[in-house]
Amino acid sequence: MHHFVHSSNELLRKRGYRLTPQRFMILSVIQEAEQHLSVEQIQERVQKRNPYVSLSTIYRTLELLRELGLVRENHLPGGQPRYEAAEGQAHHHLVCRHCHATIHLNESLLGNLNEQLQEQYGYHGLTLDLVAAGYCDECWKAMQQQT
Repeated sequence: MHHFVHSSNELLRKRGYRLTPQRFMILSVIQEAEQHLSVEQIQERVQKRNPYVSLSTIYRTLELLRELGLVRENHLPGGQPRYEAAEGQAHHHLVCRHCHATIHLNESLLGNLNEQLQEQYGYHGLTLDLVAAGYCDECWKAMQQQT
């Protein structure tokens, strides 16, 4: 069992949930992905393993996993929400507005902003997810040639 899936199982149990086969498959698919996945991509990959897992089960499971802080739902420019394993407290993306190429930024980029916000405003369990959008070099050059 992957470390992420194992630690997720522990958290599920602490909160009174079981690691059902469907939850295991969804967590595994998200953990194994090298990218952010849409619901449709998750469904496709899960149904390759078990074609009887319904789309409604996937949506309900993603909602539970998101509420428990096990997966992140990202609303990146260019479309529908994407999902990834929630590991670490901060998560930052740099996204091209044209081609939607996405780069994960270093967690330390914003220093201790997370802790400062918690202290100053009295928030607990705070996660900081930054999305910076612009144009990658390739798209920028192509746009400049068009004008």
